[in-house]
Amino acid sequence: MWRVVMVIAAGALMLPAFAAEQPYPNRPVRMLIPYPAGGGLDLPGRAVAQKFAESTGQQMVIDNRGGAGGLIAGEIVAKATPDGYTLFLASNGQISIAPALYEKLPYDPLKDFVPITHFVDTPMVLFVNAQYPVQSVADLIAAARAKPGAIGCALSGVGGVSHLTLELFKQRANVNLLPVPYRGAAIGLADVAGGTVPAIFSTLAAAKPLLDGGRVRALAVASAKRTGGLPNLPSFGELGYPGMDAPLWIGMMAPKGTPPGIVSKLHAEFVKALAAPDVRERLASQSADIIAGRPHEFGEMIRRDTERWRVVVKAANIKIE
Repeated sequence: MWRVVMVIAAGALMLPAFAAEQPYPNRPVRMLIPYPAGGGLDLPGRAVAQKFAESTGQQMVIDNRGGAGGLIAGEIVAKATPDGYTLFLASNGQISIAPALYEKLPYDPLKDFVPITHFVDTPMVLFVNAQYPVQSVADLIAAARAKPGAIGCALSGVGGVSHLTLELFKQRANVNLLPVPYRGAAIGLADVAGGTVPAIFSTLAAAKPLLDGGRVRALAVASAKRTGGLPNLPSFGELGYPGMDAPLWIGMMAPKGTPPGIVSKLHAEFVKALAAPDVRERLASQSADIIAGRPHEFGEMIRRDTERWRVVVKAANIKIE
């Protein structure tokens, strides 16, 4: 009997260690996307989620949480248990732009998250309604100077990359366009396509169905050079507007305190997913440049991007309560 008791006791003591050694992941993983479905983050997020499920046998559940410029999703992840089962598909807006815009944030973008993988950089493109009577960036600038503050430009959200790319354009071109905020790129693009608002800075991924359907027209890409997804479209750089290289970066992050082993496992899975030929083809068709950066490289990029947007926000005198 004594031996039986000792065996049972020893087994009980081993249970926590056994549980800790369970392979990761052993249940579904939740990925929070900080914008409504249909935005520029959906394609890379869903493509990688599918490959993750195929590789690990565990589903990656997509949770679109729009609102407050993505801060709602960021707060959920920042306060989540750091066990690798709640992840944040983040972009500039929630991480590198937010510190310049808000006096108070529900999380510290540089301290409350662990960078995992820098997925892609996607340039912003200036789109206009297909029936709007401008054929070029020069035409739009002329129209804006003729009627300062009268021509609207939709924003996918206040303080996001769409908004700040517009502010950057206003500064570089010396024009006054009227920002018209929306809760997500899909809603703003729909109004541009319908003629409610003339223009928008958005990703090709979000605008492609409307572009292919002839409902919007692209004028230029906000980068130093042309993009593979629209090879015949001029860049702002070649049109004589330097400094308009304003990509939307997208990458996966986890709550602070996530074990390094889980971060490494996730990074390896994401790099493998991004290397899949079908994923590369889908992302390339949307002008997304695959980075697949390592965690420390991702962290360094975030710090540089934070400083860049701080300068733009200060010049535009933008503050959000």
